[in-house]
Amino acid sequence: MRDLIFEPMPLDAKYKNYCSWDYTPLSSGTGKLRPSSLLFLALSDLPYRQFLCQAIEQIQSMHGLFESVYGIKRIGERWSLEVYVYDYERTSRTRSWNGLFGGKSGVLSSSLQVRESTPYFMFSFDLDEQVASRGGSIDTAHLYIGNPGSMVSSGIAYRQDASGLTLENFYFFFDARSQQQEITDKMTESVFWDVKTQRIEELLLADLKECDTICLANKPKCDTIYFSGIHIQQLIRFCEWQNYPQSFVEFLLANEFQLDHLKYDVGLDYCWKQGQLQCLKSGIYGAF
Repeated sequence: MRDLIFEPMPLDAKYKNYCSWDYTPLSSGTGKLRPSSLLFLALSDLPYRQFLCQAIEQIQSMHGLFESVYGIKRIGERWSLEVYVYDYERTSRTRSWNGLFGGKSGVLSSSLQVRESTPYFMFSFDLDEQVASRGGSIDTAHLYIGNPGSMVSSGIAYRQDASGLTLENFYFFFDARSQQQEITDKMTESVFWDVKTQRIEELLLADLKECDTICLANKPKCDTIYFSGIHIQQLIRFCEWQNYPQSFVEFLLANEFQLDHLKYDVGLDYCWKQGQLQCLKSGIYGAF
């Protein structure tokens, strides 16, 4: 695992955020660590890490380096992994669910068929212990489509499995510098927020909101906030705030100058219960 964690950025590296949008690195990154360093660091303690590494290699071989996105999530004391594949050409896409899982080679497969005339621009799937135990068989897809009519960039997510399609989430993207009032309005206009007792500063932290984009999502049982385009010091602050494993934080601190060329994206599922902020799940995202 060490070689994967410390794999250097190549000369022709692409810099893409969690929406697979290009960004300009904060400094020269040649020879420094890749965004996937954090992915492989999180996987290093998982008992099924060999399967996950093989799955990641399969995806990279089909789509190329830095063209797919990982989300390493913390749920309680556990790590989990979700993979996101983008193609904004929608129905003219070249990267698709059926294309990735339709072949006979590799460790990943799926019997689920997604209707390719659906104008989705991204699909995602979980890579977890259950998938590993099934020999790499994926039985659930998450499909993301646009949301015309919204005042800001927006998307809708659907879950598809053997039972059919289910509406999952709505996403809304705001410019973090120019739309602070809109962000506050969107966060507080929620059944999961108590405007009389809760303070926005408990969640919209001053040292995180100075970023590129803030995305807010409405989910069935919580809301979510994503801070996109933060730097390494802000990432360390986020991990400390969310009580990430000490070994993970120590890696960030020890390799800060090998990670300072990258921009990072983080997210947090939250709600308010009995007057207290409840952080249900958090995640770090990057291209691999």
